[in-house]
Amino acid sequence: MVSPKTHANPEKYFMKDKATDNIKELAKQKRRTNRLNSIKNGIEGGTIKDFEQIFAIVSETKVSNEMGISYYAFKKKVADPGEFSVKEIMRFAALFGVKYDTMHSFIMEKIKARSKSRIFRE
Repeated sequence: MVSPKTHANPEKYFMKDKATDNIKELAKQKRRTNRLNSIKNGIEGGTIKDFEQIFAIVSETKVSNEMGISYYAFKKKVADPGEFSVKEIMRFAALFGVKYDTMHSFIMEKIKARSKSRIFRE
């Protein structure tokens, strides 16, 4: 690889890298948007029924980072969804681009599935 010191025109060398970096960043943003749209469509359409399906599209680490929750706290909350706060459910909804009620219903289904309480029995 040619270094900027040995390149005939060092300014052009750096500009080329910057353009390549911008293209890579735009491609990364598009992949992120496509993944989040897949999750949105799956949650709204009812094809995504659990967190594992979400994490097959976007990693737990990325979701926890975007929500501003430590990875380990996030893992505990996924294991026990009743621990998610209203604010965190709002962050989920904003991240995936769904309405709060949709995300709340998704999480309530996880809570009902784990609960043995009579209040969730039909």
